[in-house]
Amino acid sequence: MYAKSNPSDARANNRRLLFRLLFPDRQLSRADLCKETGLSRATATDVTGEMIDDGLLRELGSGKRDGRGKPGTLLAIDTDVLRLVCIDLSRPYVMTGAVMDLRARIVERRERVLDDGDRVDLDDVLSLVGQMIRLAGSGLVGIGVAVPGVVSGAGRVISSSNLGWDDVGLRDMLEGGFSLPVRVDNDANAALLADRFLGHGNPNCLLVQITRGIGASVLLNDEFVDGDDHAAGEIGHVVIDPNGPACTCGKRGCLETYVSAIALRDRIRRDPNRRVDILAEAGARLGGALAMPASLLNLHDIAVYGPPDIVGETLLNACDETVNSLSRNDYQSSMRVRRCELGDDATLRGQAVSVLREIVGRRGLSATASS
Repeated sequence: MYAKSNPSDARANNRRLLFRLLFPDRQLSRADLCKETGLSRATATDVTGEMIDDGLLRELGSGKRDGRGKPGTLLAIDTDVLRLVCIDLSRPYVMTGAVMDLRARIVERRERVLDDGDRVDLDDVLSLVGQMIRLAGSGLVGIGVAVPGVVSGAGRVISSSNLGWDDVGLRDMLEGGFSLPVRVDNDANAALLADRFLGHGNPNCLLVQITRGIGASVLLNDEFVDGDDHAAGEIGHVVIDPNGPACTCGKRGCLETYVSAIALRDRIRRDPNRRVDILAEAGARLGGALAMPASLLNLHDIAVYGPPDIVGETLLNACDETVNSLSRNDYQSSMRVRRCELGDDATLRGQAVSVLREIVGRRGLSATASS
C-alpha cells in the first residue's frame, strides 16, 4: 500500500528546507534560495512570506546586484519574535535552563544546584520549566529537554540510571502541563546536533560524549541511528576487558570504567605524575572501541565532547592514532578524531536545534505562541 501524497507535507518540507539553508546566520535572497533548492520563484515567495508572518524569517536590506536586475531583498532567521525554552539534565549536580532564540543562542539562563548529586525530581524539572517560561514571556513556541539515558522517539525516558528514572513519559507530561510542542532527547544526540549545525560536524558523524559516563551518537546522512530499543550509542557498559575493574553495572572492565571523566580524574588524583600516560591510555582504549563501528559505517568524522582537562590533545591524538591503525586499509580514507568545541552549552544549543526541527514545518507559530 502506498500513502497518498498530502500537499501540506510538501509545504512543511519546503519550510524546513528553507529554514535549514538560512540557519543559523546565512543571508540569502529569494532568488538565491531558488537556485539552491530548485523551488520555483512562486513557491519560494509564497513559503517565505508565510514564514515571515509566522516570525521565523525576516527581511533585511537589499543584497548585491547580480547582473542587470534589481537586487533582491535578503532574508535571515528572525531572532526577535519567537523563543524556545531548553533544559539540560546531563550535568552532575546542576540542572540548567535557558531561553533561546531561533539561532539557538541563549537569551536568559538559570541554574539549580541538585542537593542529591545526580538525582533529579520531576517536580523540580517542571518548576524550572515554569520559571523559564515566565522569563521567556510572549512568543514561546517550544520546549526541549536533554536527558542522559535511553529516550524513545515519543519522548518517553525509558531508562536514565544517572537521574534515577525509569519509564517516565516526560514529553506527554510537559505538553499536558504547558500546552506547547515538546522535544525530549538523549543528551549525546543533542550535543551531536549542535556540533553538526553550529560547529564543524558532517552529515555522517560519530560523536562520543565523555562526562560522568560515556555515550555516543551517530548521524548517517543527517539522520540519527536510534536502534530497535532507542539505545544506539549506549556504549559505556560494553566490556572491553573482562578482567578489568568492577563497574557500577555489576560487570567488569566496561568502557566507562576506563574512559569516563570521573574515572580518569580519580586515577589522575591518585597518581598526578602519570597524567599524560593515563590520558593517552584512555584515548587508545577509546580508539580501540570505536574502530569497529566507525569502519562498519564507513565514518571519517569522530567528534569527542567533554571537559577540557580530559578531552585534550593527549587523549585525542592517542584515540586518532589507534582508531586509524586498527582500521587502515587501501580503499577507505583515514578517520579524523577531533574535539567538539562548542563549550559547556553544546547540549542546550543542540536541544534547541532539535526543537526547531520539530516546529518549523508547522504553520501559524506566531498565532499559537504562549503569552
